[in-house]
Amino acid sequence: MKFAVIGNPIDKSLSPQLHEILYEKLNILNCSFKKIHLENDKLDNFFKNDFDLFDGINVTIPFKSKVVKFLNSIDNEAKILGNVNCISKSNNMICGFNTDKYGFDMLLNKNEIVVEGSSCIVLGAGSSSKTVVKCLIDQGVGRIIIKNRSLDNARDIKNFAYSLGFKNIELFNLNFPSFDIAINTTPIGMYKEDKDNFFHIPVDKNTTIIDLIYTSKETLFLRKFDQCSQKVNGLDMFIYQALKSIEIWRETNYNLDSQIESVRKQLENIKC
Repeated sequence: MKFAVIGNPIDKSLSPQLHEILYEKLNILNCSFKKIHLENDKLDNFFKNDFDLFDGINVTIPFKSKVVKFLNSIDNEAKILGNVNCISKSNNMICGFNTDKYGFDMLLNKNEIVVEGSSCIVLGAGSSSKTVVKCLIDQGVGRIIIKNRSLDNARDIKNFAYSLGFKNIELFNLNFPSFDIAINTTPIGMYKEDKDNFFHIPVDKNTTIIDLIYTSKETLFLRKFDQCSQKVNGLDMFIYQALKSIEIWRETNYNLDSQIESVRKQLENIKC
């Protein structure tokens, strides 16, 4: 079976290495996975000419919402979020799923991060931000603050939370006290020239710091808050969204619990 991930940029993605590790751990034979850089105007061409070469694909920025028009059906989570990161073929149907939500839920679970009643700041207002906000609401968050450079996009996230019936969400200002949980959903820190100015937010030593970036154990965001006792990168989310994609593609459930630490260590040893 052949699988791939499409996106732009895609150069930093460790998806092929992760899938190779997972195939080995789960004793899955004869599977391959590649990453495909697509120019932003080539998505239609990919689905017309290349999609049939694969049994399933993952989707990353900037195509998560753009692929919806090519699908025959999408699952409820993807429908609510308005974006898809996993596409499968089943009974001549092209089906879309969101496995990022499951991945972030598992990150919170595996790191024993308690969301219920907490005050959370979410940095960024893209598709990943929307996924995180949905997770936080589902887990009983007390208050959400959105910080983003584009106020219009931040308002879109606020309106999304409103549509879910959650009203205690505000846009960031400098007068907020420290937060219980701070989550970076932006790609800031992926490249050496990135600066940490955007990460100027009020935290204290008890704030849990989460960065969805998984390509470094100590990301730019995590390094900025050395005083915080709990700092988590996006590795668990990355692993579990991939596992869920494999389960969807192969229509089989897998238990990775006994091998998750080994998968983490293998990924951490891979240089980007």
